Amino acid sequence: MLARRTKIVATLGPATDPPGVLDELVSAGVDCVRINCSHGTAGEQRRRAQEAREAAARAGRSLGVLFDLQGPKLRLSASTPTWAVEAGQIVNFAGSGPGSSAEDVVVDYADFVHLVTERSDLVIGDGVPRFAVDAVEEGHVVARALHAGPLSARKGVNVTYARPNLPAITDKDVADLAIAAESGADFVALSFVRSAADVEDLRARLEELGSRARTVAKIEKIEAYENLDEILAVADGVMVARGDYGVEAGVARVPLMQKDTIFRATQQGKLVITATQMLESMIHSPEPTRAEAADVANAVIDGTSAVMLSAETGIGQYPVAAVRAMAEIAHAAEEYPVIHGRARESSPDTAAGTILRAAVDLAAALDTAALVIPTATGGGARACAKYRPARPIVALVFDPVVGNQLMLEWAVYPKPMGVADSVDELIESSLIAARDLGGLPSGATVVLTAGRRTGTPGATSLIMVREIP
Repeated sequence: MLARRTKIVATLGPATDPPGVLDELVSAGVDCVRINCSHGTAGEQRRRAQEAREAAARAGRSLGVLFDLQGPKLRLSASTPTWAVEAGQIVNFAGSGPGSSAEDVVVDYADFVHLVTERSDLVIGDGVPRFAVDAVEEGHVVARALHAGPLSARKGVNVTYARPNLPAITDKDVADLAIAAESGADFVALSFVRSAADVEDLRARLEELGSRARTVAKIEKIEAYENLDEILAVADGVMVARGDYGVEAGVARVPLMQKDTIFRATQQGKLVITATQMLESMIHSPEPTRAEAADVANAVIDGTSAVMLSAETGIGQYPVAAVRAMAEIAHAAEEYPVIHGRARESSPDTAAGTILRAAVDLAAALDTAALVIPTATGGGARACAKYRPARPIVALVFDPVVGNQLMLEWAVYPKPMGVADSVDELIESSLIAARDLGGLPSGATVVLTAGRRTGTPGATSLIMVREIP
């Protein structure tokens, strides 16, 4: 397990429900499971979260649990007839309610007209048809088809450059957040983020619920990418959600957005998950395509913290094989000599940060087997992970929640350890834990960090080179 640095997120669903499948996924290398709140009942969400915890306990290892909120998704009304739109055709759209006419295509949101601006595009389904807004008039939106394509009932509608009228967190999301908090979620991902305020709203709600979950902002709207720096400043991590972003911006814009998002997130020391269609063919095939292997490998070389499987494990025929394939591709890609996204700051802004940067450099210079970092909050391990070190980071945690949350950080492998009474005891306990729990062999050289106040956040002040006893 210490050989692979990039982490793997697997979506749970009907394909992972049969007895034994979750245990196989954990054994194959899953580091975090995703519960997609867009599908399944509240009871299924609770059950899958609990079963993931039980599988992790049987394996004797940490495992992250991520709840992915549905967010404010617009759809065409159920009464929309199926018909083909031609390029250049003018179509009138209206919100649900008494103001619409028989000639309007109705969107299932009453205030739709006030959501749209003349700068907006309306994107239907997976990207076609796409409409440019010509005018926003009282009662309806006049739009011109840029591409031909079908309209039909319940198709999704994406609105680019929309006014901030839609709530970032819907009533359904509120209910799902309560289940996430009740289930002890380690991460909560927010869909269709537009600004930092959306993430701050999520964090406030989590705190009200007493949840310690870390926030993940999904970058899938044009506005989110344009506001990426301010979102990174308040979120704990981001997800490169290539599906809806590709629908909004066009698939040609996805690769550069992905690379830039990974780079900027890593510079800020924030985790970044790359998602959507990574091994899509494995929904029905036992092996990935060459193009998919290259896609995963490129994300790894760019420095993504984690790669995610969606339908491949949620409803696919080969969920365990998909995880194994992802692990094998990631491990092979990490042999590339330069991980491009690694943080490049020359002077960290705290004394502890400077010491941890020095620990990474020392481990590289001496070619040690690992970095060993006792940590109260996970901050020390995260500070090292952003430099994408070639060596594993064995994070010795006093809190199991911190251990679960570190499972999405590049190269970090958390192991449990009690709080020591003295620095000397901390050092010796850390070396023994790295051997007995971290799998490091006796005689291996490691770089170990410590603080003069054990179990205290931000107290790292020592670096030493030691041998595993």
